[in-house]
Amino acid sequence: MLKALFFDLDGTLTDSQQGIVNSIKYSLHKLQLPELDAATLKLFIGPPLLASYQKYSGLSAADAQLALTAYREYYTDKGIFENKVYPGIPAALTQLQQNYRLYITTSKPELYAQQISDHFALSSYFTGIYGASMDESRAGKSEIIAYAQSETGLTQGQNLVMVGDRENDINGAHDHGLNSIAVTYGFGAQSELSAAAPSAFAALPTDLPQVVAQLDR
Repeated sequence: MLKALFFDLDGTLTDSQQGIVNSIKYSLHKLQLPELDAATLKLFIGPPLLASYQKYSGLSAADAQLALTAYREYYTDKGIFENKVYPGIPAALTQLQQNYRLYITTSKPELYAQQISDHFALSSYFTGIYGASMDESRAGKSEIIAYAQSETGLTQGQNLVMVGDRENDINGAHDHGLNSIAVTYGFGAQSELSAAAPSAFAALPTDLPQVVAQLDR
């Protein structure tokens, strides 16, 4: 029996591309690093940022930390709210919360996730919000899911569904025996999501209640 849904934030509940991309551009400019093309910048959205700076800008762990610090200068001032809720999300959450407990599980720092949820009137839909630590010692989606399960007591994977838009969401669900729904309206390519083998796909936010119901049969 399905009891709860774990939702990713960026690319699943909100379109956060503008704020994240602007923050990355700011950090690269400040540290006098080479610019990145639009397609590469988009790959930063979702996974932990320290790892992305190392992967896509070729930075050492120490330099990635400097880049993250610069990123947050812009993000905390402007980027955090250069963001918008996807159309259809409030209606889908309203329907889903009638039957399930809803949680946010994100690789974004928990503090920022709470601020965004409050600002965009999403907090009332969720029983809890679980995110990364500010130092990203807890940041990978598998770690976030484990943290959320520990905090909520929802330790039976078959009772949970992870909803997300990137392969790390789906792979994190696999790590803990959760079902998963890959949303294709977010930032992950169809090929990336298909390779991760989710339990189901949702093309639009408004599809989510029906897809969840099918998994709960």
